[in-house]
Amino acid sequence: MKKLLLAALFLPASLWAFQKNTAAKPAQSPTKSAGTVTLTCRLYGTQGSADKVYLYENLGLAKQMVASAGKSGADSAYVLTVPASPARFYSVGANEQSTAKIILGEEKQVTLWGNTQFMHKARTVNSPANKALETLQERLTQFTTESTQVRAQFNQSTGTMRRTSEERVAQLEQRKIRFLDSLKTANPLLWRTACLQLTPDYAGQGGAEAEFYGKEFFRWADLSDKAFEQIPEVYNAFESFIATQLQRGVAHEKAIKLAEVHLARIPSASATYRMALGGIVAALKGNNSPQYPSMAKKYIDLYTSKNLGEIPAMEMELRKSSTFMTGFEAPDLAGMTPDSSQYSLKKLRGKVVLIDFWASWCGPCRKENPNVVASYNKYSSKGFDVLGVSLDREINAWRNAIKQDGLPWHHISDLKGWQSSHAALYSVTSIPQTLLIDREGKIIARNLRGAQLDEKLKEIFGEN
Repeated sequence: MKKLLLAALFLPASLWAFQKNTAAKPAQSPTKSAGTVTLTCRLYGTQGSADKVYLYENLGLAKQMVASAGKSGADSAYVLTVPASPARFYSVGANEQSTAKIILGEEKQVTLWGNTQFMHKARTVNSPANKALETLQERLTQFTTESTQVRAQFNQSTGTMRRTSEERVAQLEQRKIRFLDSLKTANPLLWRTACLQLTPDYAGQGGAEAEFYGKEFFRWADLSDKAFEQIPEVYNAFESFIATQLQRGVAHEKAIKLAEVHLARIPSASATYRMALGGIVAALKGNNSPQYPSMAKKYIDLYTSKNLGEIPAMEMELRKSSTFMTGFEAPDLAGMTPDSSQYSLKKLRGKVVLIDFWASWCGPCRKENPNVVASYNKYSSKGFDVLGVSLDREINAWRNAIKQDGLPWHHISDLKGWQSSHAALYSVTSIPQTLLIDREGKIIARNLRGAQLDEKLKEIFGEN
């Protein structure tokens, strides 16, 4: 009896309203059970841009489309159907970039009102399941605000005030635990979501703050639980974990090692693992981490055979990102030469090569050319070469600049100026830009010019 009263104190009425449909039911994949579920989307402010609306299952970096619908009826609503199932998360929108999170499965009919351009603000009507989700998010936001406040107070406190701050942190943690306990039986789906969004708060509990969060971030989430395959918040939680570590000054490589400790708790063949790894990759990319390419490659290697549409875009992004990372293989460049034949970077494999992005109209490029010529003359006999990649549009201007500046190496261009596919592949947004690659085609350095280039070549080839 005491336990029920305690639960009632911490669980809002709207979360209890959904209890009868979810209590003690493990999350499952949707099955073709009796009947279907209908989602009616009434969208406004679309300016005719939404020809269709799509329903997705979220797997982090991947979204799997499970249903779609065009406008129907006199009121131009979008009506989607899925098989009835235990309650589960979906997202809905006119595209993958702007979606609303929604719970479907047990309620026969759900209506969603919103704007296709601001789907995160969309709201359902007459849906206890989704009202419970909204209420949960409001409560989690309150907890987050309180956490920020008590951590700030702790960090600023000294002496006797430090003890008071520690007590406030401890009290907040107990309230979080009681809230999770009350939710666990009433609504297992939302309980697992909350377990990922609520974290303990640091108050000097042995070790540094970053170390504490590295170990305790997922304290309340049993990531080995198969039911977490149905919780898209796994992706956001791992993205937040990496961001939290980096914000606290943890080295990128160490942050990954800490994340991998938590990854090891998750079955590697599960959807949970895919979402978690995707969150790590997204965080590294968002923080321009030098560790991004290696983790993105790990994701691609694992899921290419199970591609849900995200792999090609990731491969292109990885090729671009790797051009900034030493030790990664430079993507091949192939294009038209000044005499209208074809040439490619891979033909220079076995040499140390300077890839030189330039153009005839670029004053700084032309000013730098004599330095590159000097380096070429000094080290070409030892295995140094240059591939000029021009951002010209006029072939004659390109040819004349090569002749005037006496550039004896290989040249290519697609004559598209700033729309050059070569520049896009190497994320070149200003010129001159250079990459120095080794005999195996791996990047040694980027943007070495003048004396810096000569010093590096001297280091590679020795005094001439």
